[in-house]
Amino acid sequence: MVDDDTRLASGRRRLKDDFNPGGRPKGSKNRKTMMREIAFTPLRKQEGDRNVTLSVLEAVLFQLRKAALEGTSPRAMKKFRRLMEKCQPDVINENAGYIIAPAEMTPEEWEAEQIEKNKTRKPPPGVDDIDDEDD
Repeated sequence: MVDDDTRLASGRRRLKDDFNPGGRPKGSKNRKTMMREIAFTPLRKQEGDRNVTLSVLEAVLFQLRKAALEGTSPRAMKKFRRLMEKCQPDVINENAGYIIAPAEMTPEEWEAEQIEKNKTRKPPPGVDDIDDEDD
């Protein structure tokens, strides 16, 4: 006869058969969190007669830029260019359009144009009724 403890519904495992019985330790951090903490750790650097505070990320980027400009590392320029492309804003997408602005007009020209347009315009519904009630 089979014990009730060993019989399980199909698709279930017993706890003692778990492949990771300890699980993730409390307080442990994932890689992304560790990278953020390391990248944004402040560093103090002396430039001339003053102290400058930079993050580790900024210091690494300055070193990469320096190597790319000096030509000390052949791959530094490629890496720096690739990083710059990733950080630049996207190019305008295909849904973009143009704004066409009218030419500059003096206030008198604009007023004359509006008077001409108003001669052929019909007032919105209900506007005539409101004007009659005010009289």
